[in-house]
Amino acid sequence: MSISTLTLRALALFTLLIASGCVTRPPTIAHVHVGHALTGVHVTPGQAGYLLVAEERAVAVRDLAQKAAADTSLPQIKTDVAAAVAATVSDDTFGLRHSIVQASNHISFAATSDDASANIRASAPQFARDIVRVVERCELIGLLGKDVAATPNVQEAQTLAAEIAKLAQQNIDGEDADHDGLVGGKPPEYGMKQLRARLSEMIAREDPPYRTVDQTYLFNLVLLPNGKWVFDKFKRGGNIEGYK
Repeated sequence: MSISTLTLRALALFTLLIASGCVTRPPTIAHVHVGHALTGVHVTPGQAGYLLVAEERAVAVRDLAQKAAADTSLPQIKTDVAAAVAATVSDDTFGLRHSIVQASNHISFAATSDDASANIRASAPQFARDIVRVVERCELIGLLGKDVAATPNVQEAQTLAAEIAKLAQQNIDGEDADHDGLVGGKPPEYGMKQLRARLSEMIAREDPPYRTVDQTYLFNLVLLPNGKWVFDKFKRGGNIEGYK
């Protein structure tokens, strides 16, 4: 077989690989930032995406608060409420407030990337506004938790725990603040369900389509001194100091 024949066959095989999708390209930097919000990031529990952590925390807070509201033991109520507050406002353990803010931050990082689509650039500031009510409810839960910790009265503690449970449920499902019959119908009423839907809609509009980002890229994004984001070719993991 001649060299020219081998060359032609090699070129044909290469063309076939491209056509079949076997030759892969790295995701855009913008999509990696989105992946940190949706799929995984190196610093979270289980290396889950920030939105996933936020959703898990929201359910945990609701369950703890409902249990506290049904408790008859003041020490147990205070214990459960303290755990609910931690799952809401703790930064160190990725509480709901911290996790949803970080999810929004990473969508904003995506929007400021050189390769961001017009869709992501337009969606990021809106999502940052959409999370405001969830963050406000988290702050209220933290304040009510302090009241529970201070009260010597079991009935008052139960009432406060019930209010925390109500806010926690709204952080999952949204609320009907204007009493128009629609729960989570507008951003000031949003909970995690609506925030998830807004990000899903953003992803659905991406062109070229967004694909789930592999951990190789999720965990090896670094920032150069010149302000450019690149992938660490040595795959040392850990991202950069301060990128969380």
